Amino acid sequence: MNIKKCCNRLRWIASGLALLPAFALGDNWQPVTGQDALRSIFSDTVLRGSLPGENEAEARYNADGTGALSAWGDTFEREWKVEDDEQVCVLAERTWNCFTVERSADNPSRYQATQVDTRESVEFVVSAQSEAVSAATGTSEGGAAQPSAEEMAAKLANPTAPVMTIGNNIDFVEFDGDLPGASSQSSFRYVFQTVFPYKLSDGGSIFFRPAIPVMFNEPVPAGPNQWQEIGTDLADIGFDLSYGKTTASGLLWGAGVVGTIPAATDDRLGKDLWGLGPELLLGKMGKWGVVGGLISHQWDVGGSGDGDIDLTTVNYFYAFPLGGGWQVAAGPSATYDHTRPSGDRWTIPAGIGIAKTSIIAGRPWKFQLQYWNYVEAPNTFAVKHQIRLSINPVVSAPWNEAR
Repeated sequence: MNIKKCCNRLRWIASGLALLPAFALGDNWQPVTGQDALRSIFSDTVLRGSLPGENEAEARYNADGTGALSAWGDTFEREWKVEDDEQVCVLAERTWNCFTVERSADNPSRYQATQVDTRESVEFVVSAQSEAVSAATGTSEGGAAQPSAEEMAAKLANPTAPVMTIGNNIDFVEFDGDLPGASSQSSFRYVFQTVFPYKLSDGGSIFFRPAIPVMFNEPVPAGPNQWQEIGTDLADIGFDLSYGKTTASGLLWGAGVVGTIPAATDDRLGKDLWGLGPELLLGKMGKWGVVGGLISHQWDVGGSGDGDIDLTTVNYFYAFPLGGGWQVAAGPSATYDHTRPSGDRWTIPAGIGIAKTSIIAGRPWKFQLQYWNYVEAPNTFAVKHQIRLSINPVVSAPWNEAR
């Protein structure tokens, strides 16, 4: 078999489980070594890998050592090289993952690659055929046809990345203020927030992000030193519709509209007004992490409520990688309510947090815990401390996968 000719397409086929320890495979495996032999397997090849939900990842590796992996709606730049004439190494984000390669003496078209650090092995077949087939995926460290946890963590920290997530935010809130008993009040909240991205041909994306809050035991003043707790009720729904893009230099920018839907099931949880206004995103991303801010303003544009909406919001965010999918990261929002008395308009939280992105059964999940201390807030009654637990699985956006 002429490996050089037949390797224009490379098919990875899982044998039973995607990952098998080397000793479990019954073939007589012989090491593949040498620059020419190893480079012939990866040069100008296409790898296709299976992802959960009948989705596929596709990696293209070029003879010059460059490559790109397409998965979960986005593209991950890759590099590869032959190390010491014995290993093929793939650069996933900031980490080189190296594999030894062996060939079956019983079936020369069959190969297995074993990750040097984890000793996990995957079997693949070299074929001249070009049709797509199911492929074995890698581990959280990243495989040749699957993004690593580190790569996914970087994408999920970027608000302009066209990756669809299901956001589940659980908040514990403590209050403070001049009202008697204010410092003894607390509540739980749940915010469901899904990111719907639509990729465009210019490299940017259109995003729709609804935020649906559910309030549990929310305290409201009911008289002198008296409080009532609102049960399980829906608060007003927020949303934004925007365009966003990351440039080649790492500049993040975007613009769109932000709004409020008066969906509160209890009048005390909303103003019964529709809100709408502009938003602008600016940020910077690099190997060191990401920082940025999203500023927006809303006015009331309808509704039967008696009050007004005249609210400026600044959502600042940052994420700095620690390796292995871990990040120091937070994203609290400060507000300036123009309808309140002068000197009592700012609500400013200082936020700190830790995030971990993991690959579980082939699917990326982001787990994050944040603490927000409100260093500035209205005097009468306002949030003082907030703890947020976020559990966000990555899912496929079928409208992007189909194109």
